[in-house]
Amino acid sequence: MKNILFFIISIFFSVQVLAQTGDSQEVVPTDQTAKTNLAGEYIYADSYFKKSKTGVTVKYGMPAAGTTIFYGWRFVVYNTEKFFVGGQGYTGQLGGPTDVGTYTYGGMLAGYDFTIFDDIYVEWGLQAGGGGAKMSGSQTISTGGVILEPWFGFNSKIGENTDFNYSFSYFLTPNDLYLPGLNFNLRVDFIID
Repeated sequence: MKNILFFIISIFFSVQVLAQTGDSQEVVPTDQTAKTNLAGEYIYADSYFKKSKTGVTVKYGMPAAGTTIFYGWRFVVYNTEKFFVGGQGYTGQLGGPTDVGTYTYGGMLAGYDFTIFDDIYVEWGLQAGGGGAKMSGSQTISTGGVILEPWFGFNSKIGENTDFNYSFSYFLTPNDLYLPGLNFNLRVDFIID
């Protein structure tokens, strides 16, 4: 498991270093990033250049501890046209009808996105942080620790300064048997100029 985690993290950060090579100059808008409104004013490229975004997220997951529904907030700042860093935090319920509990986690993240269609782009990255949970039922369990959460998803423009994201992520919790699992995420991002 440790070798797989090390391999995923190594690939992620090598791609980021390669992507930033030669990005020290101002990026010139291209046909893919330049958009105009009906009056012919240039409006779109700023949303892809050195911006920050904040967003609200709902996550649905199925770890060993039971079904989870999280809600939370995320904030990122773009260092280049496509590479961003930031942080996020979530809290929510986990467990089934007989075992219920709460789980809270958060951490720093780094990601990368690129356009695949006119207003749709792919986003992927890695969050590293920590969290903790307490469940009550047939027995009381307190658990938590380090979390690595890689994700992969798609963003769609739903407004001039608003994006909608749907993605899949996976909790990797080396110190915990109850929380690893696949998550489906829905997020609305608001671009801040």
